This record gives sequence, C-alpha cells and structure tokens, in this order.
Amino acid sequence: MQNLVYGFHSVSPLVWQNPDSIQTIYVDAKRNDKRVSELLAEAKAAGIVVEMVAATKLDKIAATNKHQGVVAILVEQITKKDLSIKTILAELQERDASLIVVLDGITDPHNLGAIIRTCDCFGVDAVIVPKDNSANINPTVAKVSSGALNNIPVVVVNNLARTLDEIKEYGYWIAGTTLADTSISLFDFKPDKKMVWVMGSEGDGIRRLVAESCDYLVSIPMYGNTQSLNVSVATGVVLGYTRYLQK
Repeated sequence: MQNLVYGFHSVSPLVWQNPDSIQTIYVDAKRNDKRVSELLAEAKAAGIVVEMVAATKLDKIAATNKHQGVVAILVEQITKKDLSIKTILAELQERDASLIVVLDGITDPHNLGAIIRTCDCFGVDAVIVPKDNSANINPTVAKVSSGALNNIPVVVVNNLARTLDEIKEYGYWIAGTTLADTSISLFDFKPDKKMVWVMGSEGDGIRRLVAESCDYLVSIPMYGNTQSLNVSVATGVVLGYTRYLQK
C-alpha cells in the first residue's frame, strides 16, 4: 500500500480536515492558477511543508500523470487493514442507530473509491472489504473517493462470512443486495436501526456463503429497459432509502 494521495479532490480535503496526516505536498512549479494558490495558502496556514517541483517528478512520485499537479505524501499509509472490526464495533455499541457497508467482490478501484465517497455522504460508520477478491486501498481509490477515504474507517478482513456472523453478535441485522427468488423489494423492506448492507459486484453479485450469512436478501426494483445499476449507484440507493427510514 502506498502512503500518498494525488489530485485536488483528495489532497484539499486532507489539508482542511486532517493536516497532521500530511508529511509533504508536492506541487507542479509551472501551475500558478487560483486552485493552486488557494491550496498553497491553506497548506501554509496549516504548517504543511510544500515543495514546488517539475511535473516529471510528480509523474514519478505518483506513478501516473493524472495527478493534476499535486501529490501529498502522508505520515501513515492509507490502508486501514490494521483496524480491528471488534474495535470498530465496540466503539459503535452504544449507538441506537448505526450503518455499516460490506463489499464483496468489488475489484475495480474506481468503483471502490466511488462507493467509499457515497458511504461518507450518507454517514456510514465503517466499510468492510475482504483481503482477497477486492481492489486494494490505493491512491486511485483515494482520488476517486474525493477525500472520503480519510473520513471513514475501511476495514480489511480475512473472511467476510465469519465477519458478518461476528457483527450480528453486536445487534446488527444483515441485508444482502441480490436478485434471487427469495429476495424482497427494497421498497417493501424496513431497515433496522443497526443495519449492515452487503453489496456485491455487478457481474457475480455476492457469493453464496456471504448470502447465507445475511438475514435478508433485497433487490432494487428496475422500471426501465436497463436492468442493472453500477454498484456505487446501487449503494447510494439503498443507503438513501435506509437513512430516510431511520430518521
């Protein structure tokens, strides 16, 4: 895992919200536009070290030329794999309402980043991903999440089915999104106060053992000609519906 993020949508929120997490910001020396000026002012106010460098150096640091002229080196790695799910659940135990998202088979880092951004928008308490059969938490995920990766715990676990059983012990109910004979319509479903949503890949959906660990199987009704949603959009639908009924 790399300890850097790049692009204004990833770096700027860090400067505002968590400047202590940034070791150094590298900026394209040839950029002198308003966006860069505002970032430099914020970084100076936060006491963050900024180095003006050539674009070619940024390409090398970020291992891509899609950095928009700004790369931040973090104090710690952006992976959250050292977080314990038990620690997260213990912290959430006293809450009357809680929302967790579990991802099964999301291998595209762009989808993973978009889902994390969506989860942050709807106040999800934690995102859980498997060690295998998942995109890695990397700078691409951080960039697409537009800074949300820094606001929400992303926990990497070895076994999703076992983790779901563990979560149930803390009073959560598990709903998996899948189109199966036993699935009920999302709009006929009443989410519980402590809720876990399991989202699967667009191609294969959630795996059998993971589905068997769910208390409910739920499908999103389709009313048009297209019969599937991008997984990040589907996540937004179920989270928005859940938050509306939890209020």
